Amino acid sequence: MPELPDVETFKRYFDASSLHQRIGHVDVRDAYILKDISAYELARRLKGRQFKSSRRHGKHLFVRADDDLWLRLHFGMTGSLHYLKHDEQAPKYARVLFVFTNNHRLAFEDQRKFGEIGLLKDVDEFLRERAVGPDALDITLSEFKEMFGKHGGAVKTILLNQKLVAGIGNIYADEILFRTRVQPATQISSLSGKTVTKLFRATRYILKRAIEANADVALMPKLWLLAHRGKGGKCPGCGRKLRSATIGGRTAWFCAHCQKSASEVRLPA
Repeated sequence: MPELPDVETFKRYFDASSLHQRIGHVDVRDAYILKDISAYELARRLKGRQFKSSRRHGKHLFVRADDDLWLRLHFGMTGSLHYLKHDEQAPKYARVLFVFTNNHRLAFEDQRKFGEIGLLKDVDEFLRERAVGPDALDITLSEFKEMFGKHGGAVKTILLNQKLVAGIGNIYADEILFRTRVQPATQISSLSGKTVTKLFRATRYILKRAIEANADVALMPKLWLLAHRGKGGKCPGCGRKLRSATIGGRTAWFCAHCQKSASEVRLPA
């Protein structure tokens, strides 16, 4: 499922391939992913316009097509972007194709169709109406501490709550907790201020490093949990078998030996 690093990678791909191109028409192949707009209206309102700039917030990508018109892309579980030149064949699960006047196309591919495409006038208003929290790379340490101070429950559920902090999903929440050596089911009330600060720093570090790697697991540090998550996986630190638990309806992977309930240990380099 695309998380903040993936969407930031999509943003940079979009900027490099599709900004400042004029839209000839929009080919909607599956209107299921359109939200609050018809295929006809989407094509009508975008035709002849240019994508002028882009903005990411959490897992959402917003592209400005005019002063008061933004395209919203949410990638769901399997969404991605593909820029196609000339006669390149569109991906099998391309749901919408933005066709530019030079005959190049930008495909929004989404096999499972949990993604969303829509238009809106004001990004900030949309975020307020949806009660989306601050972006995980924009939140300050004081805001992060306040968030933990006001809420209870398992630490992983807080990291996954998009209304509190936007952009962290299941995979990177596990990675953040692995780096800070905290088990995902640890209750927030048991965390010290020092541990919360470590979580904040780990959040920024993990997300930024993942972006530098273009969200490609193969390019990420070998001692990260990412490549080892799953049945039969072993801890990249101690080699012991990883454990799993269902927390907040999501599967968490962790090392019971390296991760403690609320330990105060030195972060790895």
